[in-house]
Amino acid sequence: MELSNPLRSVVPTVDADVLSVLARSHAPLTGLRVQQLAGRSYGQVRAVLHRLVVHGLVLHERHGSTTSYVLNRDHLLAGPVEEMAGATAALEVEIRDMVDGWPLPPSAMLVFGSFARRDGDESSDLDLLLVRPPDVEADEPRWIAQREALVQTVERRSGNRAQIVELSTSELDEAVRRDEPLVAALRRDSVVLTGAAPALARRPAPFTPV
Repeated sequence: MELSNPLRSVVPTVDADVLSVLARSHAPLTGLRVQQLAGRSYGQVRAVLHRLVVHGLVLHERHGSTTSYVLNRDHLLAGPVEEMAGATAALEVEIRDMVDGWPLPPSAMLVFGSFARRDGDESSDLDLLLVRPPDVEADEPRWIAQREALVQTVERRSGNRAQIVELSTSELDEAVRRDEPLVAALRRDSVVLTGAAPALARRPAPFTPV
């Protein structure tokens, strides 16, 4: 699945970028604003908007010399468009709900990397940090089974490879103490789906006397 815009997985054209912009907005947007948000040429965006208006999926209204556009949410196709546009966020919710139901819950589960930044494509891994609680051994059969089930579900639901980094709470503390590169990446763009990882709290800037 195209993580930055799942619509591209189905419609690999400018249409996907235009529809994604409109699906995220409930306010009318000018053609120029749609073009800026879609990151495509104005001519391409204008042609797509015109065609979508003809099909009734997009409504337009003139305001003097400008025209504004909005997704027609009464259209039969609007629901599927919004659902596809929000697939990456929906996958995050599914992961959270699945992990929340584990018999052996983790101390925390975080997403990071391109998955968290929403800038990945169909070849991007879904990077997950799984923090194992102190009372669960790494070779605990139930722990291994639920982790493997998560990997299989994520890959089946998205088509992307699930890359799980597993650390115990003490290993995470040690990684923070050593200021390992993974810690910087997690502090930069990770999102906590469940639990808490206080060790990753951003450190205050060092005091510099004047």
